[in-house]
Amino acid sequence: MALPVQIISGFLGAGKTTAIQARLRAARGLRTAVIVNDFGEAGLDEAALGAAEPFRITNIPGGCVCCTAPEGFVHALGAILDEKPDQLLIEPTGLARPQDLVDTIRRCPQRDAFALAPVVVLVDPHQLAACTARGDAESLALLRAQAEAADVLVANRTDLCSAEELEALRRWADALWPRPLAFYETRHAELPAAAFDWPEGEGARAASRATSETHDAHDHAHADSTAGFRARSWRWSPQVLFSRERLLAALEDARSDSAGAALARFKGIFRTVEGVSLLELAGGALHERASAFRRDSRADAIARRGDAGALDRLGAALEAAQLTRAERAVDPQRIELVLPDGSRHTLDRERLLALPDPVPDVSQLFAKRTGSAARLAPLFAALGVPEQGVAVVVAGDGFASEPVALDVLRRGVLLHSLDGAPLPESQGGPFRLLIPQQSDEAPLSCANVKGVAQLVIRPR
Repeated sequence: MALPVQIISGFLGAGKTTAIQARLRAARGLRTAVIVNDFGEAGLDEAALGAAEPFRITNIPGGCVCCTAPEGFVHALGAILDEKPDQLLIEPTGLARPQDLVDTIRRCPQRDAFALAPVVVLVDPHQLAACTARGDAESLALLRAQAEAADVLVANRTDLCSAEELEALRRWADALWPRPLAFYETRHAELPAAAFDWPEGEGARAASRATSETHDAHDHAHADSTAGFRARSWRWSPQVLFSRERLLAALEDARSDSAGAALARFKGIFRTVEGVSLLELAGGALHERASAFRRDSRADAIARRGDAGALDRLGAALEAAQLTRAERAVDPQRIELVLPDGSRHTLDRERLLALPDPVPDVSQLFAKRTGSAARLAPLFAALGVPEQGVAVVVAGDGFASEPVALDVLRRGVLLHSLDGAPLPESQGGPFRLLIPQQSDEAPLSCANVKGVAQLVIRPR
């Protein structure tokens, strides 16, 4: 039986440790393992939870478990499995993005041994208001990313905020799409047992195939304004992978269908080969951005009744955008580099070995790493990669990084050899991307990717 894994996330000081303490009190009689990710070395959260022993606690200090310490996290997962607990709770640092932990668990070697429970994210209403008041864009972006990844969203510390701050958080949460499965307001992060399990039809209890339904688009408060429209919703398992290129083409076709008159609105989140994207048609324009949502892929569309086939055509195009088993297969001995103009270049170990300014011993740049690497800067120069833009790093197992600025990626290296032979899979090979950490910038090593299969270059 798979081990249930609960991620309890949230910004610094939102009450994650308090929530885990409450969960441990409610779990008496269960053998519970806890992974704590203290950002510093002091282990304060570990010490706070230590009073709840005999629970098994593993601390991963000094970095984010999805960024600078992913190997420590994966190793901890394996060690915990060996002890056969009844459940696993994970408290990431307040600077972590829970979607990255979900991705790491889904691609770790022991992934079939874990069953992800709903991701719980805590938000402090006063903290959200303070970040908004001072215009702290970086913190607000992280808070939103954490909330987008939430299956269960919790307004915590409501006894320490004003009524206006709590109401502002409610409005903020209402604007999320897709909405969390549940929203709670608490004082001391104590949640009912139902908050930690999937409701029927969601997560582990969801149907394994795509579902769709058609209904009259109807707003109970404004019934007349929606007369004459039809709506349809689709959902796919998170295991389904889409072609971003075919999705964009399908939506461009839908946008121009009958001079744009048929499709009135579209919003969808898709797990594509280039990452999870939110695609939206609004005001006659197609918009795209990265999304932290990980529960599944889904889409909602509204079409005018005048064209009865518009939703059928769109649905067929979305189904056709799914990658087949053959399309998902990659050659592990080669990397494909895709330029913005659509041109593709194949890279193998021999080509990387021939690049100038090689790195014979990568330990000079990265502690605890060994092997030989090629620098990306001369490779990009040889292939005419533009100076400005972003790249998505795609792994052979379907994982894709967030977009990485090209000026950051140029500092990176592709590790390709160990002791004169191809880099083994156990070391992240055959090709592994590493980017030096910069202390004066946001963590860059979120783009450190094992088993690199593709680099997709996009305009900024």
